[in-house]
Amino acid sequence: MRTFMLRGFLLTLTVLLSATAGGQQSLSISDGSILGVGSDTLDVTMDSTAATEGFVLAIGIDDSLLSISDLSLAGSASSAGAELAIAEVFSDGATLGVVLDAESPFDGQTIGAGSGQLIATISLNSTTVVDSDTDSEVSFSDGTLNSPPLDNILVQGGLSIGAGQGLGLNSGTMTLLEPPPATMYTMDASAPADGFGTTGDAMVTMDNSLGPVQGFVTVVTHDPTVITLEAISLGAASTDNGAEFEISNFYENGGTLGVVMDFTTPFDGQTIPLGNGLHIATYTYSCVESNIYVEGEPAPPAATSALTLDSGALGTPPLDNVLVIGGLSLQPLLSSGTFTCEPVGVPAEDTKLWMETKFDTEEGNYAYLNQTGDLCFYYKDDDDYIQGFTFTVCYDCDLTIHEDSWEFNGSILNQVGIEYLAVQVDDDCSDGETGELIVALLMDALPPFEGQTLPQTTDLNEERLLVGKMRVTVDDTAECNEEQPIYWCNDIDGNGDVFLYNNVVIDYESIQIYERNDTFVYVVPEEIFQRGDCNSDDKVDLADSATMLANQFSGLPILCPDACDSNDDGTLNMADSVYLLNWLFKFGPIPSAPGPYEDGPDATTDDTLPVCDSDDTNC
Repeated sequence: MRTFMLRGFLLTLTVLLSATAGGQQSLSISDGSILGVGSDTLDVTMDSTAATEGFVLAIGIDDSLLSISDLSLAGSASSAGAELAIAEVFSDGATLGVVLDAESPFDGQTIGAGSGQLIATISLNSTTVVDSDTDSEVSFSDGTLNSPPLDNILVQGGLSIGAGQGLGLNSGTMTLLEPPPATMYTMDASAPADGFGTTGDAMVTMDNSLGPVQGFVTVVTHDPTVITLEAISLGAASTDNGAEFEISNFYENGGTLGVVMDFTTPFDGQTIPLGNGLHIATYTYSCVESNIYVEGEPAPPAATSALTLDSGALGTPPLDNVLVIGGLSLQPLLSSGTFTCEPVGVPAEDTKLWMETKFDTEEGNYAYLNQTGDLCFYYKDDDDYIQGFTFTVCYDCDLTIHEDSWEFNGSILNQVGIEYLAVQVDDDCSDGETGELIVALLMDALPPFEGQTLPQTTDLNEERLLVGKMRVTVDDTAECNEEQPIYWCNDIDGNGDVFLYNNVVIDYESIQIYERNDTFVYVVPEEIFQRGDCNSDDKVDLADSATMLANQFSGLPILCPDACDSNDDGTLNMADSVYLLNWLFKFGPIPSAPGPYEDGPDATTDDTLPVCDSDDTNC
């Protein structure tokens, strides 16, 4: 039917050609460009000096570089209400015949005179990828296209105007641009060499500006003595854009994957669009040999295997890594990656933890019975950013750690902030266990998840940084002159049912083996006395007042100067005898703690008085 109508139209134009007219008139094709295997649409415009009743376009191309997908009315020709428009597309060009008024009641539609009027558009596709920018002419071609061959003409006043009558024909140029090459990558990946078949995923990605990808083949080889290929699957760019066909093959030293995006009806033309870092496939591997670190031995090296995009290495016939774009199989640049089998349990090189006790004594970890001090936690790491800790600590049952006493004051956590803290203390040793302390610290645990970490110690030029501290008390059941240990331990459950262990979180990985330094509390005897018992006979009476005076004026030896300091002013003089006599016989104030009735430690620090030389201690 289309051919019959076209021939009828051509007959009409032939009659019109019996008369001719001229003028400064022209047809022009715009310029355009295509990157890679893409498309572009060019405008066909008309300069006319009179009303145009119809026209014929015959446009040729170089079909080794371009193809035409459409030639159709546009602009003035469309808005003028053309009643007959017949287009034909050929491998090397296209024609379009248009009559503005072809049907009754023949209202005389025309395109008015004017310059630069859009009358048609031609859509072109590149059929190859050029290796340098290439110009291809899109030209008006008289007498070469259609049957019978057509010329480019305008019909005005019943007359045809072609090149012979002065119609200018201005061809256009489509520039095929050299695109950046497409590149296919295998990304680096890893898995723990734990001997349990734990896997790691290596992504295959592509950077592509050539054109939408209709399908692809990946061929990846590996070292079978290091890793085993466990699975091949589609990447996000393939699944998200509706890939309909995939086939994978496994070999001892590698695997292949073939994908067609649009494989089944209704053939909607699914493709993977242009872009960089597009995840098209995933190769999943496990480590062949376990490479487990043994504490106290040198850390083993990590085993590695190249993940090579290896065209021609696998398959029968051998397959290449290709991208299918515009119906063409294009070979991208190839960039291979590495799979690493990480030894399990290797210490974090620079991570160190300390516990230290501090009491108000000359030596920080020396304490008396019933004395309370601080259990402090420190860390040092020169090249990692720590995201969190789990501290699991065991301690002697003659110590008490106060569960609600954790504090950040003076610590690095007080500066950078922390979003999760959990503390468990199990002081019940009746189950045969030691005391148990569990502390969990996580820097970034709440929205908006800004990635807080502890700083590297070298950044602050510090040997180590305080994490926090808790209060610890020496029970009165502790043995004097003995160490009460506080030490890092694993697999404890505190007050719960979950057995926990020490670990430090770095780069979202849990590391259990690193340097940890234990501590202890050394319990020392504390001098005790009765205030006012200057003669050390375990009672306070008139004889003590006499002893005080004899010591001051006659040099009588005494064993415990603190006991003779009745008024607790840190000085021994006559006032102490008067103070004691006033309490004994004049209802004066009672001597201050530890008081005159029971032995006890000095409640105040008297640096000016010698220490007691008696045998009375709290041990």
